[in-house]
Amino acid sequence: MTVRFIFAVLLFLAHAAYADSIRDYVMDREDSSTIHYYLLQPSTASASDTLLLILQGSDCNSVLQVEAIFSDYRNVWPEADVLLIEKYGIDKALNFSADVERSDCPSQYLKNDSPQQRVADIKAVLAGVRQRGRYANLIVLGGSEGAAVANMVATKVDEVSATVAFNGGGRWFIDDVIQSIAASAEDSADIEGAVNSFRGFSRHILNSPPSDLVVSGHGYKWWNEMLSLDQLALLGAVDSPLLIVQGGRDLSVSPKKVDELVAALSKAGKDNIEYRKYEELDHRLSDPHGVSQRGAVVKNINRWLRSKLRGKGH
Repeated sequence: MTVRFIFAVLLFLAHAAYADSIRDYVMDREDSSTIHYYLLQPSTASASDTLLLILQGSDCNSVLQVEAIFSDYRNVWPEADVLLIEKYGIDKALNFSADVERSDCPSQYLKNDSPQQRVADIKAVLAGVRQRGRYANLIVLGGSEGAAVANMVATKVDEVSATVAFNGGGRWFIDDVIQSIAASAEDSADIEGAVNSFRGFSRHILNSPPSDLVVSGHGYKWWNEMLSLDQLALLGAVDSPLLIVQGGRDLSVSPKKVDELVAALSKAGKDNIEYRKYEELDHRLSDPHGVSQRGAVVKNINRWLRSKLRGKGH
């Protein structure tokens, strides 16, 4: 039985529970392209007063293909209606692929996807959804790239009640990429050469005009924005409750740089931001034995959210 087949079975089972409650919507952007988004509503008698926006990471896949959303992440607030928004150029017709540089990744995605584009789409969708649903609470949750986007949304949308950002890295994206390079290289010579090469690539991106460049499944726009993003300044502008969750064994970002980021925020007096570090968990929130601990982390997030949303309809 292949890994892809197992994933397909799990995804089918996860979707089956919500098959009757997933609603598809479309919205036009100003450039005439289309935003695809979905609302998942729990099968309860009463309408929910809470909207949970879940943001996927940096992969070129439909958000409906992220199994963890259905099995675990939606349970940070089980009573909530869940909002999922596709990235630029992607819809549910795109089959799942674990290949970072998949050959069938839409060209419009490679050209236009970026954190700021995702935030613009989120703001547009939220304006319509919240007007229809009249939700009292808005929770935003994102992991990896989605964590940085969630932090950006917290500064751009006044109605955010609470934000959860997990395994989103430290102040500068370049530090997280270097961490990833060091974790995957076979010896110190490989590390030094790869790090120097990436530093050169970063300087090129930050000092060159837009181009058709595509590296590791992302275009110029994405790389330029990620390498320019200062998460210390970004989080310094967040006024609503925000929880940072980080795995200590994360090889995709630098846990040490996250510690430094949180320390700087604390020194700046940002008492609305809290930190939970799970020393034994990796980027996917699995333990050293490869066993997922997402469920346990989600339960802790739920407890944190309930302490922050108390008096807001709950």
